Amino acid sequence: MKNKEKKMILILVAITAIAIIGLLIIKGSKDNKEEENTAPKEEFVNVLEDGTQLNTSSKLHETKKFEGMEISNFQLTEKENVTLLLGTITNTTETKQGGYPVDIKVVDKQQQEIATVGAYMPPLEAGQSAQLSANATADFANAYDFTISRKN
Repeated sequence: MKNKEKKMILILVAITAIAIIGLLIIKGSKDNKEEENTAPKEEFVNVLEDGTQLNTSSKLHETKKFEGMEISNFQLTEKENVTLLLGTITNTTETKQGGYPVDIKVVDKQQQEIATVGAYMPPLEAGQSAQLSANATADFANAYDFTISRKN
């Protein structure tokens, strides 16, 4: 083989190697973009360092009124597919209230139901407060709002 032929073969090998590397880089960036495009948009979620999803919807955190009581400081978190709902319930009436099961209906921004979770409304004397809590083995951390009603 002549020197000229050897140089030509080396140039062809180098061009082929560069083309293959370029194609692999382009394919990798396309795969990353597809993953980013298919990931669900979590409009109302902050992810904490430990992986806990914390709901940030201002509508969900508004104080709600229910049968003479107020629900405030409402928090919704999710970790490892367990969603926890916590709030403070205060009896704002002059009489004892509560002592019955309730349904907490969680909705998205279009007011479509995401989930309904059962909870227990503790009996409260006038002016008394307690924690209202419920949990479910599902991820609905991206909720927009909730409503509460007596369980049928």
